[in-house]
Amino acid sequence: MKNQNELTISEAQKLISELKASILKLDELNNKSLTNIKELENLNQKLENYSSILSKFEPKDEKEMVQAYSHYLSFLAQKIEDLSKNQDLKKIERIIDISERIINLSVIKVAVIVAVVTTGINFIIFK
Repeated sequence: MKNQNELTISEAQKLISELKASILKLDELNNKSLTNIKELENLNQKLENYSSILSKFEPKDEKEMVQAYSHYLSFLAQKIEDLSKNQDLKKIERIIDISERIINLSVIKVAVIVAVVTTGINFIIFK
């Protein structure tokens, strides 16, 4: 006769298989956690590297900040000047100008044609 606290072999096997499944799930979660921790450590290292690089660009005082900003503005001014000297850019502007004139002429021609046709139709109808 079996005591209430005793397990049968089939119950014990079922319990063992459930425990194995739980252990496998926990092991998988642990592996994912370890992978995430490694990725976070890598990201943290990259952030530290970027922080050290960025700290080099931070101005120490207002004078240094103004000087850096002046250099940046002079660089931009030089690039704008280079662009204005670029012959290809001038050619493109010329082509755009000519195409705008052609479009304006085409609109005028269409308006004249519509006016002539309308006048002709009116002449035919009222004749």
